[in-house]
Amino acid sequence: MVAPVDGLADAPGTGFEPGKKNTALQMHVAFFDTDNDGIIWPTDTYAGMRDIKFGVVLAVLSAMIIHSGFSYMSWGTYLPDPLFRLRINRMHRAIHGSDSRSYTTTGEFDDNRFNLIFDMYSSAPHTHLTFSEGWRMYRGNMNASDAFGWFASAFEWLATYIMLWPTDPRGMAKEDVKAVFNGSIFYRISGRKPKL
Repeated sequence: MVAPVDGLADAPGTGFEPGKKNTALQMHVAFFDTDNDGIIWPTDTYAGMRDIKFGVVLAVLSAMIIHSGFSYMSWGTYLPDPLFRLRINRMHRAIHGSDSRSYTTTGEFDDNRFNLIFDMYSSAPHTHLTFSEGWRMYRGNMNASDAFGWFASAFEWLATYIMLWPTDPRGMAKEDVKAVFNGSIFYRISGRKPKL
């Protein structure tokens, strides 16, 4: 095993720890860690995406994009993990630019920033976000010279829209989008029992 990179702090514990303090980002990714070892394999992500009703092609594509983009930063070693695994307790290290900034740098959920996104980009009473409003939000959060962040953010919001696929003409409900950030909606869609 390659030694961890010095100076990169881990979040509490080895991964999602039921009954203990976990960040919103840890709770978001813990759904995909089916064996609760704190490590998410590409096959775990594929299975999780299928559980939340993504088709085979989108599940494979999601696993490839997520693991190729975030494995190195979340693995915590100088050498990349050749198996493209993700460590739950280091996922905050893989937060990218050009996103909504609803996660802090430690992976906590920033409720004020999340509400600001809806206040800025959705129409009154700011309870839903249509596809076009989401597109404006995506464009408004783009950082200069951040091609990876642009791609990652577009992928995440498109996947969120596909997963939630609003039947309400007002768009994605604010509470459903918030449930994506803490991962609780994954359990609701899949029918799996949440990790408490």
